[in-house]
Amino acid sequence: MKSRLQWSHGRGEQAVVARRQAYAAEVLVKFLVLVGLLYMPVLLFHWGEWIPFALAGGYLFWELGRINSALGELADLWNEQHAQEQEPARTAALK
Repeated sequence: MKSRLQWSHGRGEQAVVARRQAYAAEVLVKFLVLVGLLYMPVLLFHWGEWIPFALAGGYLFWELGRINSALGELADLWNEQHAQEQEPARTAALK
């Protein structure tokens, strides 16, 4: 799943990150399914019960990293657009 960044031009110059509506629920379901799948070896081999939650926690960190990089990309786009808008104003002020 790739992040889709989208500008919403108009009054207020709002930047919007387009994504599916049930994003948090989707991440939670994936986390629970991953814990369930990782819990099977715990039951078979009598490993520590904390292992599936620790490994599935890695998925949550990965998801957090994806959100962080998408927001970083959005911030870069915002800064680019804002710098382009200010350059004509600066050149006009210098003249």
